[in-house]
Amino acid sequence: MPPPQETPEVADALEAHVQRLLQSPHFARADTQRKLLAYLYEHRHETVSEYALATDGLGRNSNFDSTTDASVRVHISRLRRKLKDYYLQEPGEPELLVIPTGTHQLMVLEHPAVAARVEAVEAVGNVPEVETRRDFLVPGLVGMVVVLAVLAGWLGWRNHELSGRIRPVPKTSAFWASFLQGTAPIKIILPTPVFFGFPNEPTFRLRSVSVNDFNDIPKDPHFQALVDKLGKPSFEQSYTVTWDTLAAIDMARYLDAVGAQQRISFDVTRDLSPLVLENSNVIAVGTHQTLQPLKEYLQAMNFSLAPSELRVINAKPKPGEQATYEIINKSGKTSNEREVRPSLVALLPGRAPGLKVLLLQSRDTGALVSLLSSSAGSNSMEEMLKKNGNPQYFEMVTYTELENNRPLRTWPVAIHAFASQVPANSM
Repeated sequence: MPPPQETPEVADALEAHVQRLLQSPHFARADTQRKLLAYLYEHRHETVSEYALATDGLGRNSNFDSTTDASVRVHISRLRRKLKDYYLQEPGEPELLVIPTGTHQLMVLEHPAVAARVEAVEAVGNVPEVETRRDFLVPGLVGMVVVLAVLAGWLGWRNHELSGRIRPVPKTSAFWASFLQGTAPIKIILPTPVFFGFPNEPTFRLRSVSVNDFNDIPKDPHFQALVDKLGKPSFEQSYTVTWDTLAAIDMARYLDAVGAQQRISFDVTRDLSPLVLENSNVIAVGTHQTLQPLKEYLQAMNFSLAPSELRVINAKPKPGEQATYEIINKSGKTSNEREVRPSLVALLPGRAPGLKVLLLQSRDTGALVSLLSSSAGSNSMEEMLKKNGNPQYFEMVTYTELENNRPLRTWPVAIHAFASQVPANSM
């Protein structure tokens, strides 16, 4: 969507902002992303095709074919991440430029809205510096409170900005049209992995993907050995996963764009109440381990994501289906620079009529958000759902191709209708 007309003052401010971006350390060694940003900014009032980005923006030859060459999408994904990193790590810079998930259009946020956003962020304190590694956690209760406060502030700013004016709502896919039916609140749930502390070692925190409560400790011999040595541990759950937090923000942005902004709020698995499933549509992001508060749902599913996200297990394969969906290494035996990883998307019934639970289980939940929110991704999902009779509730295996841990594309590969009953005790 092209930005509105800009006054000369706003145009000058945006130009200065873009120059600071291009000359920042974030883009110092990223010539391609710097060139791409400059091109997108120059053509921000136009609808730019992927072919134009490749040939005019990146200098590719005229026989570029986007169906066989994903390089533009790869560089757009990297640029989107660099913009996010820049705004997260430069507290003096309000977020002006975004590339919405599933698009390659640079969007300039309205100038008056920028001031409102800055006020919302300042009201809850500075955002902690964020790394973009999958295993990085926002530490401590204060960090988690700040994350949720910033998310709430962002939603409040968007609702304030949208009140009193009409905005065109993009056409939603059949999947989202069904999910958004009614007026029930939408809760986006961030995972808070289970950690353990030891009274005699106050600076030591332990996380095992096999241990999610005290009864699970014997499942991990190394954990048990530490318990035998250090004594009984204490339970702690005050961390959020940064990568999943960013995916949750992208999901909220998409729902905001399709007109559901007034219904969205955030919560964490640590504080998840059974009442949420009885009153709200739920979107939960994480892995099989970090989503253990919903373990009754996970146990009722046919597909399951193995520890460390190494494979998806198919408990009851249909004729011709695989029993497992493994990681595929596309770089050779000595490298994993390029690989394909399995993940899960599941739409399950809530605890009251008409409510739904959407589970996104992956090492990179942002890739699943892109699948659900992009035109190409939602079309591929629609095709698979149609081929399998459009089940009301389903479990879907997806594959994501990654290069150096950067997602390139995500697509569905298998689907089962969810045939189990609603778990009686799903918390």
